[in-house]
Amino acid sequence: MKKRAAGCVLCIGKDLLNLNLRCTLLKEHGWETLSFGNAHDGVFRFAHGDIGLVVLDLNQDGSEAALIASELKRQRPGVPIIMLIRNREALAVGATAQADAVVLKSEEELVLPDRVRQLLGSA
Repeated sequence: MKKRAAGCVLCIGKDLLNLNLRCTLLKEHGWETLSFGNAHDGVFRFAHGDIGLVVLDLNQDGSEAALIASELKRQRPGVPIIMLIRNREALAVGATAQADAVVLKSEEELVLPDRVRQLLGSA
């Protein structure tokens, strides 16, 4: 059962192994996914596609993710963004300001599918 009404989930992250695992996890919960290990390509695809939600995982302190999230919100403010972080203490000031939800990487497997469901309004 695909949850296509709100578009697919775009995952952007530099760690290709975790990016692959993340997409597999979301697919197992019924979402169509796209993934990019390069933020520029991910932003370009976001601007030209049926994207319902974005999952960002780009760097340690969140500064790069903050820039990407800001650009995504500028292009399409209504699309929710989930930012994955290693720990809250190591974040740059304002790093998660554009995120609609923040998920600790250590809790990703348990929490991410529920956050996606909540933000997309899926049952």
